[in-house]
Amino acid sequence: MSKEKINERAEELLKLIGLFDASERKAKGYSGGMLRQLNLIVALINEPRILFLDEPTVGMDPRVRRTTWDFINSLKSQDRTIILTTHYIEEAEVLCDRVAIIDYGKLVALDTPKKLMEEHQAKNLEEVFLKITGRRILEGI
Repeated sequence: MSKEKINERAEELLKLIGLFDASERKAKGYSGGMLRQLNLIVALINEPRILFLDEPTVGMDPRVRRTTWDFINSLKSQDRTIILTTHYIEEAEVLCDRVAIIDYGKLVALDTPKKLMEEHQAKNLEEVFLKITGRRILEGI
């Protein structure tokens, strides 16, 4: 990819995620949430077909987290596979088409959020996790 194409792509992504107004600032002046968003942009510059996101919204305030969720959801329509790790149950419910629950390195459940909740007669994935493992999510972190 040419330098010009990289710059165009970076500008496009900065606008989409809402960081364009801060693009002239040095990154060391960014908040933690802004740095997480910048990491996401850097990962997308070369338009990968598979994207691994490890705790993409840790440290973000609720408004920025929602903006980032909207951005990640927009990527789903672009023929990409996104593998996301999170301890935020609501994030998994909002962003994931399929959820794998891993407990102490062992896969204990894999399905859509809706089917997992139906199967375990739960109103959210936190309850599913509790029923499967006997522990609350925060106890496992």
